[in-house]
Amino acid sequence: MRIWDAASLCKEGVVGRMSHVDMEKFEEQILETVSDLGRALKINIHPNRVLWYLRGVAAPSFMKGLASDQCDFGGGSVMLPKPLKDKLSLEEWKPLLASQLIYERRSNMRTFARWLVSISFLLIWGFAALVLAGAYGDYGLALALSLLIPIAILDTWFFSHELRNVRLDADEKAAHLVGTREFLDVLEKVDAFRIWDIEERKKGGFRITISSHFPAIDARIRRVRKLVES
Repeated sequence: MRIWDAASLCKEGVVGRMSHVDMEKFEEQILETVSDLGRALKINIHPNRVLWYLRGVAAPSFMKGLASDQCDFGGGSVMLPKPLKDKLSLEEWKPLLASQLIYERRSNMRTFARWLVSISFLLIWGFAALVLAGAYGDYGLALALSLLIPIAILDTWFFSHELRNVRLDADEKAAHLVGTREFLDVLEKVDAFRIWDIEERKKGGFRITISSHFPAIDARIRRVRKLVES
């Protein structure tokens, strides 16, 4: 594992606030980089602006926020985490951008398949509830309702766990595109900043394990390190 200290962060990254003009130029380069990655991946994407979201969340999902080691795309925008603003060079943004592009544009069917499996759990419960209610009346319905909470928790965990795996697979594909060592260095550097939501995902816990759609950075590091060592 590469150890980052304050001196190496200053040398390797873009530490310190850029001027407004320099930031505008940097954001233009980010947009060009996304378009270039899109061409390399045969993905048609041409964003026109960069947005910096203020604060990551510990358990990001479709409905709730983004992680501080996560990028996103939508509405012609590239969304980047503000905690990493001025901290990564253009080349260091590439692995994070590539991974998100692969996840969003190449993993749709895998995500949809996992969603269907997740929905099937609830459909099975609904069918069982009707059978129990028909056979045992109110007692059977009460039994079915008592099973709803554990089934819903299991269902949520399954979907979140599977999406985290899809994202780790996207990391692996991105590493082959931009360089395994380069990706590993970026992840270790981001980890060294000790950003609060990234640290919370590393700790885990019930809520994060059940509901976070985004993997902890130490899991991402382990996956990419295996590629470097293979």
